[in-house]
Amino acid sequence: MTPLQELIAVVRSWLALDEEIYPDHVVTSWIRMAEEYLSEVLRVKHMVQIDHRTITDGRVMLPQDWLQLDTVRFYPQGKPLTYAPRHEFYEPQYCVDNRYTVVGNYILIGNATDGVDIEISYYQYIPSLGDDTTWLYRYNPRLLTLCVLWHASAYVIEDERVGGWQSAVESMVETLNGSSRIAKSSGSILVSKRKSFG
Repeated sequence: MTPLQELIAVVRSWLALDEEIYPDHVVTSWIRMAEEYLSEVLRVKHMVQIDHRTITDGRVMLPQDWLQLDTVRFYPQGKPLTYAPRHEFYEPQYCVDNRYTVVGNYILIGNATDGVDIEISYYQYIPSLGDDTTWLYRYNPRLLTLCVLWHASAYVIEDERVGGWQSAVESMVETLNGSSRIAKSSGSILVSKRKSFG
């Protein structure tokens, strides 16, 4: 039995559903809805990927599975780039080295040299559960199961437990996101920039 088939069976047992009424492809659609929702709201370490791309015409295309940038730096020397809002990025006094902005699925780099690589760390979409397990199914099965049950109940099945499932999912997402933020800086000394006045 594949991980996807296992989860389908779990969802059916929770909702007491017969396969004849809601076949596998319908239950799978609830799982895909849950994965989509969790991709939108969850920001945890397992979602972070690292990639590097070569600058061409002052820009690089973002990976197809990107949701949100975490860091951008030149590769391999490691000099970080600083985000600039688009209206500032196009102003001549702001379009300087080490500045970038995002337009659609592209990162634009100020005063970029073609052929130079940049490294990005970014949050990616949660992979779809199938024949192989995913990090979400392995590390957060309770979250995934409750999110699938919530979506099944919200869209198809009337169940008085839907409010509890939704509340549990939202609470777990908040907890996991908070833990992930703390983990980013754990084990190191936090240093703040000093500002000079006068």
